[in-house]
Amino acid sequence: MSRADRDRVRAFLIMAAAMLVAAPSVAHAQKAQKPRSRQEEQRRKLLEDMGLKKSDSPPPAPPAPLPEIAPEAEPGEQKTEQKESGRGAAPQAPAAPSFRRAIHPLLIQACKSCHAPGGAAQATALVLSGDAAVDHGAARRVVDVRAPAASAMLAKSSGQRLHGGGAPWPVGGAAYARVLAWIQGGARLDGGPAPHALAVPAPPAAPAKPGHKPASSVDAPEPPATAAPVATPAEQPAAEEPAQDRGVPAPAADDFAAVVHPLLVRTCAGCHSPVGPAAATRLVLSGEVAGDYAKIRPLVDPAAPAKSPLLTKAAGELHAGGPVLKPGSSELALLTGWVTAGALERPAAPAPSAAPATATGAAPAPAVVVVAAPAAAPAAAPASPHHGAGGIGLPFGLLLNGRFDLAYERRNFTGSPFDDGATNALVSYHHFLFLSRESADDPFGLSLEVLSLQFWEAHFRWRAERLPIRVLVSGGKIFVPFGADPLMHQSYGGLAGFDQKILPVVWAQEGAAAHITWQRRELAVTDDIYVVRGYALRTPDGVLNLQNDFSPADDVKLGWGNRLGAAFGPLSAWYSAYYNRLGFGRRLFMQAADVMLWRLRGVPVLGHFSAGAGVLRADVSGGDDQGVGGPGLDYYHFGSYFQLRYHPTDWLTFQYRQGVRTFNNRRGVIVDETRLTSDDASTHNFGVWARFRGVTAGLFYFINLEKGPEIPNDFFRASVTYDF
Repeated sequence: MSRADRDRVRAFLIMAAAMLVAAPSVAHAQKAQKPRSRQEEQRRKLLEDMGLKKSDSPPPAPPAPLPEIAPEAEPGEQKTEQKESGRGAAPQAPAAPSFRRAIHPLLIQACKSCHAPGGAAQATALVLSGDAAVDHGAARRVVDVRAPAASAMLAKSSGQRLHGGGAPWPVGGAAYARVLAWIQGGARLDGGPAPHALAVPAPPAAPAKPGHKPASSVDAPEPPATAAPVATPAEQPAAEEPAQDRGVPAPAADDFAAVVHPLLVRTCAGCHSPVGPAAATRLVLSGEVAGDYAKIRPLVDPAAPAKSPLLTKAAGELHAGGPVLKPGSSELALLTGWVTAGALERPAAPAPSAAPATATGAAPAPAVVVVAAPAAAPAAAPASPHHGAGGIGLPFGLLLNGRFDLAYERRNFTGSPFDDGATNALVSYHHFLFLSRESADDPFGLSLEVLSLQFWEAHFRWRAERLPIRVLVSGGKIFVPFGADPLMHQSYGGLAGFDQKILPVVWAQEGAAAHITWQRRELAVTDDIYVVRGYALRTPDGVLNLQNDFSPADDVKLGWGNRLGAAFGPLSAWYSAYYNRLGFGRRLFMQAADVMLWRLRGVPVLGHFSAGAGVLRADVSGGDDQGVGGPGLDYYHFGSYFQLRYHPTDWLTFQYRQGVRTFNNRRGVIVDETRLTSDDASTHNFGVWARFRGVTAGLFYFINLEKGPEIPNDFFRASVTYDF
């Protein structure tokens, strides 16, 4: 072939190649020039009306892979880029929840009713306005990103510290885990990748089912094989996952600090606090885990959980608060499970097991062990501030308690209540309403009797940071802290409550007091220092009446006192001292000693008995310069009691109480045989009562044996009492 022929062939091939390359464009141009159908024209006009324009140009070539945007990123927040996926690429840390979308709604739902301007907790550090940006600043004041689990927000909302609002976010719940993850992520206003140092270890992924895609790619991001398109909001993985998905460990069912203690605090501390209506009982909760455990442990019996006083009273048997944990409830089942497991302060450590090797031969990363509660005892539901705590919850954190009774009495006889001459009486001794306010967020509190104002006080609580010391300072018309139980139950002389013949029925006086508590495990020591409006003599040679000879309001004589108490397990003891200048150069020094032994649970026979004893002596001296005191003229009053109770069950009690009372003694230690009158006597009381929830019914027979002339003052009483 000649050179010219070769040139012609080359030119033909070039022309054919050019036509092949241009053919698609020509075909597209011809297709574009075809007239549009009626439907296409209507679609085009609709898009133009909406501000959109359908492009007739061919689709562009696929772009380079775009960086994936973090699912929690908000407008205005800096976007974070993921590393290009591939073999050996480090997975990104989980994204922290967003305060705006995940945490703020939880706070509004669970906390705003109290933590709002004008609410019961308006004086606390957390006051919610409803605006996420403003409330974020308030929330940051009660969290600690350096120790997330110890943050005040979590400790109080989970019940691990005293909280007037109960425990709306129990440990191990989804809400608790979400807030914990937010704090671990830096407690920022909007979410983002959590710092690497604060990342929560995730459990190993379970084998996926064939064709099943994991529900969330946050814990284990899946590297795309090719260019990954940006996910739509519906396809983005949710950052707020339950605790199990995030690897946050749920507490063990027998974890006292994380499970049992918060449950008891939110259901019992309303009454069983140092200033609550049940402060004189064995169970006084301070909020300190170790100290409260020492108080709770003697009330449970792992060998017979169903008979443990803590469980029977919580279920309503012989309990003024009624059934705080209803029979069959998950909370009662949880408490029963803890007792059955041994009632330990710390959960038993699981036995170590060898970690299986992975396919590569390396041991897997340590997984978080999640110990689930028994199926019959799921996590307790959030409770209202006063749910199950006894009394009636009112707005602003107030609690109302009451006590009312009605008694039928047979009086004025000696020996038999059926003797001729005995009289009938129908009386009511108790008609009280107590209003109190006690909040863990507010150190100030209030307690008062609202019907007659026989008692009212305001108090302030303080607790040392590093020492097991608590201080309660109170002022008002306070119960004078003298003796074992100042509230209507002093038994000196053998009579108690409204039958008392030595001290006032309700010894409440204007003044101030400081109550100091030191507690270490089972040992608790208390000290009460107080100053109150004291006694005064009406005449220089008068005999002081401890029931009603108080100084007038316009000429107050101050009384000073101190009560020292100690308790170790079921044994409690007090020593009380009181000093008062009476006028006319005379002075009163009164002292008492009391000891009480509660039931020794688990000890045969003794486990059904409790006992108490006490003595009081009030000495009046001085006045020598006015000729009314000194040897042979100084005098004293004396009272004693011994009390034994038999408890065949927790709702039934039998009692025997005996006591001696003498007045105006000038010689001897207990009784002056030369100055006996009908006021000097010994009393023997036999009683039995049964209690069901808030109702108590009892029968009592009193025998008064005068040391002077005998008078017909024995009596029989049948009473019904309701308290709440």
